[in-house]
Amino acid sequence: MNAEPTSLAHVRDSFSRAAASYAGHAAVQVAMAEWLADWLPINRRGRAIELGAGTGVFTRWLLPWVGSFTATDMAEAMCNEGRATLPQIPWRVMRAEAPQREPACDWIFSSSMLQWMEDPEAVFAAWRDALKPGGRVLAGLFVEGSLSELRALTQGASPLTWRTPVMWDEALEKGGLRRVRSEISTRVFYQNTALDLLRSLHGVGAAPVTQFAPGRMRSVLREYETRHRNERGVPATWVFYRFEAERMA
Repeated sequence: MNAEPTSLAHVRDSFSRAAASYAGHAAVQVAMAEWLADWLPINRRGRAIELGAGTGVFTRWLLPWVGSFTATDMAEAMCNEGRATLPQIPWRVMRAEAPQREPACDWIFSSSMLQWMEDPEAVFAAWRDALKPGGRVLAGLFVEGSLSELRALTQGASPLTWRTPVMWDEALEKGGLRRVRSEISTRVFYQNTALDLLRSLHGVGAAPVTQFAPGRMRSVLREYETRHRNERGVPATWVFYRFEAERMA
């Protein structure tokens, strides 16, 4: 197996630290899981794995499953939390870039994870190799336009590379997967304060590196409140993208 990139290690460690607090801050991830579940197959059977399962926010929508189903995450602490909540299924530590290839899968599922991948084309090529001929991927992720309010105040600084749906579609094709269908949904979530927004990001592990000194961050949060607060609170825009794809011959 290839050595783990340093940046990926930061992400893994951040999500490991957030495992216990994840459920209390995962409103956006819960909304993604519910939206993605609309596209689940009626007959949930065969051999399947979920990559980046976290604590099981989307996993519960896959059950009951007839056949072999394994939930996985690269952070062992996340798997431990998921196992405690959903002990009836096997949990395994696994990197999304290197899924098990034998035996091959009928389905690969992923929710709220893919945006963290540094090389989507390579990831999709690995997923293709893990699928049976005709096997499918169902995934939901956050794309360009997400957290636009915050990013405008931090000059675009972000712990990940934001990509457009078109860029994701291109990566799918280059990785040997054919997009069957896809959809975009823009949603606004509210917090009481800008600090609560920042805490929610930390609470789900979505802040793997410190990018600003505390004083600079306090200034950003004050400006966020000034520019964006309304009668509902402090808004944060998220752009959801879901797709189903199949292995190309």
